[in-house]
Amino acid sequence: MSAAADTAQGVRAYGQVLRLPGARWFVAAGILARFPRATLSLGIILLVSAATGSFASAGVVVAPLVVGMAVAAPLWSSRMDRFGQGRVILVSLGCLVLAASVLLALVLAGAPFWTWLIAAFVTGAATPDLTSAVRARWTVLAPESQRGAALALETIADQVVFISGPPVITVVAAALDPAVAMVGSLALGVIGGVWLASQRRTEPAPSPGPAQRRLVLPPLGVVPIALACIALGGVFGAFDVGVVGWAELSERPWLAGPAFSALAGAIAVGSIITGARAWRMSPAARFIGFAGLAAAVALLLPLAEGTAPLLFVAILALGLTVSPVMVSGILVASARAPEGRVTETLAYPTAAMSLGVPIGGVIAGAALDATGPAAALITIAVSLVCATAIAAVGEALLRLRRRRRRRDR
Repeated sequence: MSAAADTAQGVRAYGQVLRLPGARWFVAAGILARFPRATLSLGIILLVSAATGSFASAGVVVAPLVVGMAVAAPLWSSRMDRFGQGRVILVSLGCLVLAASVLLALVLAGAPFWTWLIAAFVTGAATPDLTSAVRARWTVLAPESQRGAALALETIADQVVFISGPPVITVVAAALDPAVAMVGSLALGVIGGVWLASQRRTEPAPSPGPAQRRLVLPPLGVVPIALACIALGGVFGAFDVGVVGWAELSERPWLAGPAFSALAGAIAVGSIITGARAWRMSPAARFIGFAGLAAAVALLLPLAEGTAPLLFVAILALGLTVSPVMVSGILVASARAPEGRVTETLAYPTAAMSLGVPIGGVIAGAALDATGPAAALITIAVSLVCATAIAAVGEALLRLRRRRRRRDR
């Protein structure tokens, strides 16, 4: 069978997984449920910058929000594994609405700045990772042979939200008010979350687990990929800052939006191709190999920054090579999730990426201020090199540990 025919057959796999009982409904609900995690940071930036006239202050408020999201995501997900997704999703959404309402009221009332920081952290901590909840449903519903396509489909759904969400919330904030945009994003997330929680037939069965387990820590097999995903998140933080800096310094700030859409679109296309192919390499090997390839591609960004068309070609190439890394990371987590901890385990890669985004943004921002956009864009390649090295070393250590355990037997 030719490569084209093989890929065409793989693309048909998406239709097959969507025909599984209940799949279309929880995919649709999951897309809506993603909006708070995808747009809440931008909504707060628009809200705080409008209230204070300072984007620096907005960035300071967003930092505890992102940290809260990254820290609490595995906690919410572990509760979903233990008590069932439906109950925990409804509780978490109630906490999110309450915390976000307090933050909104504090900003609009001009309360002391430190109260905004506390409210932002609590809002982040109240934000559940419903992406991992949807992916956990696929591990129950989809057979092993179809799981790659199913999880690639979720990466595509991520990109749909990240492509459509920021422009919509920005337009609403400009046309009406930043507070309205923030409330609208929350409303979409609540609608999607409640819809997802109501679909009890496709959620994984609750698994109470050992009562003595108090600390929520990642399974050892997921640690290398989760740590590498911090560096992978740094790629997106550095990209955001580097591209905005490049667009503004080239006196074409409007180019930043199309650049973000180009990256998200390329990742979506790359995810379709990744899920459609039958791979001989393991997901961990694909993560390491494509992260290294993406690092080499990322070196084209600073070389092409003087010419917009060439830079967009490099951005498209980066998105196509990064997408297999993202899909493979989720597949590793899925395959290594202990029984009864699937939702929690799937939350670690996405939580780690969320944590890495502001780190990459800070480093790229410092490089941008010191040298210019080319230096900021170089940090994208550096982040990918770090992701490759962390995953490779971690996987090697895991292999050594398995060999020693076999010898000890």
